[in-house]
Amino acid sequence: MSVLSVGSGWRDSDHYAVSAQRLRMAAVAAALAVAGAYAVAVVALDERVLVFGLLGAALTTLLVFVRPAIGVYTLFAGAVLFEQAGITGLSPITEQVHFFKGFDTFTTIPLHASPADVLLMLSAVALVVSHAMGRHAMRMGPFGWAVAGYGAVFVIGTLVAIARGSWNADAAITELRSPLQMCVMYFLAASLLRQRGQLALLLWIFALLVGVKALQGILNYQESLTLPYALEAVTGHEDVVFFDLAVVLALVMFALGVRTRFAYALLALQPLILGAEILTQRRVGLAALGATLLVVAVLFIRANPRRGLLLAAAGALTVGAYVGIFWEQDEGLLALPIRTLRAALDPTSVSVRDQSSDNWRLIENRNIEFTIRALPLTGVGVGGRYVQHEQPPSMTYVFEYWRYITHNALLWLWLKAGPLGGFALWFLVARVILMGSAMFVRIRDPRQRVLTLVPVALIAIQVAFSSVDMGLTHARPMIVLGTVLGACAFLFAPSVSARPLGSTRVAAI
Repeated sequence: MSVLSVGSGWRDSDHYAVSAQRLRMAAVAAALAVAGAYAVAVVALDERVLVFGLLGAALTTLLVFVRPAIGVYTLFAGAVLFEQAGITGLSPITEQVHFFKGFDTFTTIPLHASPADVLLMLSAVALVVSHAMGRHAMRMGPFGWAVAGYGAVFVIGTLVAIARGSWNADAAITELRSPLQMCVMYFLAASLLRQRGQLALLLWIFALLVGVKALQGILNYQESLTLPYALEAVTGHEDVVFFDLAVVLALVMFALGVRTRFAYALLALQPLILGAEILTQRRVGLAALGATLLVVAVLFIRANPRRGLLLAAAGALTVGAYVGIFWEQDEGLLALPIRTLRAALDPTSVSVRDQSSDNWRLIENRNIEFTIRALPLTGVGVGGRYVQHEQPPSMTYVFEYWRYITHNALLWLWLKAGPLGGFALWFLVARVILMGSAMFVRIRDPRQRVLTLVPVALIAIQVAFSSVDMGLTHARPMIVLGTVLGACAFLFAPSVSARPLGSTRVAAI
């Protein structure tokens, strides 16, 4: 198809072929130039230990520019596999990769950005170049405006903090990084992942790497038994988000009668995943799992009342039997879920350490409430401290920016951008849940139902997790959330959602 060029007549197809070739060569040259500059800088700084890393970085850069979707898969896999923060008392190899740490923290390169940040920027540039070459269209998808609005409130919050004169640049960067990573990952995935086969590959990566993390958690627990002190957890704080999603997907596939290799593989991983979930002793993980299963139960009842009520009754009987057996148990890992429930009903029933953690969060919530009342319309802004009306014990030794970022991430967003920030978050959550739920109820293909339930389950887990932990400022779950929302976006197009999966082997999830 030709277009009319003002003053030069019609352009033929050869013109566009030559232009595309030039753009492709320019992209490859840019990738090699970036990798070469990186190599020169490292050698000049005598960081020879990173030679193999440089070769991998150069190859990854080249591949990302040739196939931008590789950047999405790599970031997604890195978010599931590598820790963002250390596990107190342990030093697993996945933490030592420094995927989420600034180069200036583990090298002499004065670059505050992390390898994940660099890869994200390269992927975004590769998408822009690919779009200019006509290979990929940039798409908003059904959640695009909600995601863009979510990102915009952080920009507004930054301007508020600067205007108030209370802006801390380092704190602002820490607060901005993960939300913006989520937004960029959404648009990358929505533009680059447009086929069920790509989504199936993403889910395979997720399942296998979550299995690796579960096995690592179990091995970490065995190692912790030899230590002279008790550990707070044996996995990263965010790993329970991924464990919960894997458990929910396995249960949903079993309930819907999906019998594929992916379903069997995920089911086979459940003993590892559930074992790691219990061994890491993160109460929020179990609470988020229970809340998400309630959401799933409501969807099943709405889609098929008879079958949904039978499944809900079976679940209620199982939970009732468990509660009856373990209610009075104060020791043992199998009693941890019931202790989580008892803690919600009676806070004095938990351990001294858990009581101390809960009390700290109560003080924090009161300080959040005081700050919101003092600045009800604008909040303190991104990079601004919230008011310490009631001074809690210092957490600087654990987290440097505890005066800026709160454990209750849902209120943190209101704290930073006022009611506009709270609206942006809940609009995005409502958009995902309403669209995903409507699609789940309307369609009949079991595998397609599983796919449409993935974003609903993940955002429900994320909300529950973020109500008591810094889930919105952790890079790992936010990268995964952005990728999942973007990768599932094409499912909600009428032309796609109306077409069943049939017997397509590449989409066998």
